[in-house]
Amino acid sequence: ACQQYTRAFLFQQYNQIPQEGLLDRITAKSVPLRPIFYGGVFFEGLVSFRLARQTDGEENRRKGEAALVFMRNWAKCNKWNFENKYLLLEAEMMNFSGYHDQACQLYEDAIRSSNEHKFVHEEAMGSELAASLFFEMGRHQKSYSFYLHSVDCYKKWGALAIVKRVENDILYKFGSGFVQVESIDDSLASIFAQKGSSKRR
Repeated sequence: ACQQYTRAFLFQQYNQIPQEGLLDRITAKSVPLRPIFYGGVFFEGLVSFRLARQTDGEENRRKGEAALVFMRNWAKCNKWNFENKYLLLEAEMMNFSGYHDQACQLYEDAIRSSNEHKFVHEEAMGSELAASLFFEMGRHQKSYSFYLHSVDCYKKWGALAIVKRVENDILYKFGSGFVQVESIDDSLASIFAQKGSSKRR
């Protein structure tokens, strides 16, 4: 189930996810809580919020919110491993609920946390999700920069198949003649400038 949710999210193919939710099985104690399941619940939450947006499904929203609560609780006792995951799920919930400004801030917080805690693949995921929302909001320069940052992080992770998927998405949305006026550094300044200031405090 963990691999199915992970693959479903990273490749955006949602037709082969398990019928019974992983977190539901853990809660019912039908499976023991193993370390790999933490990541599985995280990806289940991301997939659930994505599906809830596509179908307006109450069950998917419930699964997403349950995963968010699970990650919030773990982030309280293990900030290093779980803070960025909790923030990304919170951003997805705000996005689903239509609170886009709050979602944008939470995406950036999740990206910053992922970067500080050395989860480059989750920095990539947060950047891609943020880019998608910025594009929907018509903030195309910022969206383009976040997509490129996502590609760079996926490359560092070695996920070349995911890189190809994101590059195809960029080409589909922006075309080959898009002119980038705002640099990536300028677009990401609000994230990494705060990172630097937090270290100085």
